[in-house]
Amino acid sequence: MGVSERRKFQAKSRLSRTVLLSRTVVINGIRLGWIVVLVWGELGIYFFSLSSCRWPETAEWHRAKPTHVLLISDPQVRHPAVWGDGWVKSLEQFLYEANLKRSWHVTRRLNPHAVFFLGDMLSSGKYVRSEAEYKAYWQKFQAIFQPDASFPQYFIPGNNDVGMGLAHSSPKNVRLYYSSTVGPFNQQVIIRDHVFVCLDAPALVDEDYRRSTSGKSYEHWDSIGGGPVEFVKSASIGGRRTVLLSHIPLARPDTATCGPLREKGAIRRGVGHGYQNTLGKHTTTFLLKTLRPSIIFSGDNRDYCEYNHPVEVPDREAAESTAPMREVTVKSFSLSNHIRRPGFQLVSLVDPTPGGKSIIDAPCLLPDPYGVYTTLYTPLTFLTLISLFMFNMYRWRRLRNVVLPPISLSPMSNGPHTPLHPGSDVWSPYTPARPVSPRGSLPQSLRTPNVASNPTVRAASRPETPLASPLLGPGVVFHHEEEEEDALYPTQYAVQRNGHVSDGEEWPRDDPAPSYFLPQPGAGSPTQAAVRRPAWSWTFVFRGRRRRMTVSVPTWDSVREFTAQLTYGADGDTMLRRRGVAWATVIDGLGILWPTVLVWILCAWWMF
Repeated sequence: MGVSERRKFQAKSRLSRTVLLSRTVVINGIRLGWIVVLVWGELGIYFFSLSSCRWPETAEWHRAKPTHVLLISDPQVRHPAVWGDGWVKSLEQFLYEANLKRSWHVTRRLNPHAVFFLGDMLSSGKYVRSEAEYKAYWQKFQAIFQPDASFPQYFIPGNNDVGMGLAHSSPKNVRLYYSSTVGPFNQQVIIRDHVFVCLDAPALVDEDYRRSTSGKSYEHWDSIGGGPVEFVKSASIGGRRTVLLSHIPLARPDTATCGPLREKGAIRRGVGHGYQNTLGKHTTTFLLKTLRPSIIFSGDNRDYCEYNHPVEVPDREAAESTAPMREVTVKSFSLSNHIRRPGFQLVSLVDPTPGGKSIIDAPCLLPDPYGVYTTLYTPLTFLTLISLFMFNMYRWRRLRNVVLPPISLSPMSNGPHTPLHPGSDVWSPYTPARPVSPRGSLPQSLRTPNVASNPTVRAASRPETPLASPLLGPGVVFHHEEEEEDALYPTQYAVQRNGHVSDGEEWPRDDPAPSYFLPQPGAGSPTQAAVRRPAWSWTFVFRGRRRRMTVSVPTWDSVREFTAQLTYGADGDTMLRRRGVAWATVIDGLGILWPTVLVWILCAWWMF
């Protein structure tokens, strides 16, 4: 490679490096990166989390075409009045509901054949005091979990939907609101020769307290009419395999574990105002012996738990007398402080065969929305600010290394503010601070308006256009000697009367002569100038002095000027010189922020 080729290669390398490190390329690159990350964090991560979620099947089920059932627990839709507790609560509520809508949007794409909600559809339904309020609350739930004609939806009550415990102020009224708005408390649904027994667990807990107070067992207890105990005793299984659905988990020992899929802890016995962690021991035995379920699904605990109930059933064969009954506590579909990742349960069914397996289930996990903000957006924000600050420091050092041409003082100058190139018409910061008269000689005819040998040229100010001036026009207006001027009132110093220039004749005030001068470029009409922009003023006292603050609506020019600061042209270096590195970093950050916020609003609008 010759010397000339090497120089060309080096010049191209410097040019490429300069283009890549230009302000426009860097800022737009960060903008694009933020938009990609935002779309991924708001939408892409939800679809990606379910990309590996498949309906469970076996190899033998391929020709059977199994039926798919979706189980959702604890949606916990919040009351509409939560939006009125300040902008912080409103923002939290918006993010909470947006997460529910995104989760439901991607979950329904699995195309289930039926959906069961395992209670606590509403987070505070037990506090509702009128049927109209309950219906409005339920409409909000349906606005998020929109019904689909392609699959039916079934609901079982939770303790937050209808209340629980005798201490509740008006449990009967809330239960009436639920039954008239949502549907029945206890029901049986037959799907693919399987009976789904939907149990009213909160009412079962209340009836269990009454039974234990009377000292009777379930065999001798006179069940309440229309209650859960009567429903269980009268359930017509008909030889079908049973799937028990209960909002409250069944009893188990305190030492029992929940398996490897649980995030932390286990389910322990506990009772409080309006809740109970598990059903009673006698109630659990009554359900397992009466219904003999093949599998049990529960909710309420918010975290996943898997437990096998070692219950002896005398009706079964000897080999199956101690067969355990598996219970799965489904993860909460909504956000919770107890878990990081919400989820749901997938269930596949086929027609039962003797000795064959007809039901398989599998959990699916949703993304962690709080983790997106804490582990993705927040670190990326700090990394962006640090990168912008270092980039502006790099630009600042380059600008400081630029050598300006020397300032040459012109002999015609009156100070240091002299143009770099005398005689140039281009303005520069070195333009003289005040006008400088020319030093050269001018013709006498131009320097003296009244020459003895030539007629006098009238240059009086008339209400005419500048083009009509005798000095600019093609002809010259001559003034004869008999038209003497008033020495005390020369025409050149005509006064302005009623807003107009006159040379001795006063124009009428009611019909003033119009001005023939062209308006100043960019200046609006007098009518537009008189229009006042809306403004708000506050008067206050500070340090013993009365002060006034006025905030007005910004003009279009000011908005354009601020927007120009967010663009990336040649004036970026000027702003860096005048404002410094910190201010340039703030402006660059705002320039990256506004398209990111716009994309975030579009994503939120798409979901709502």
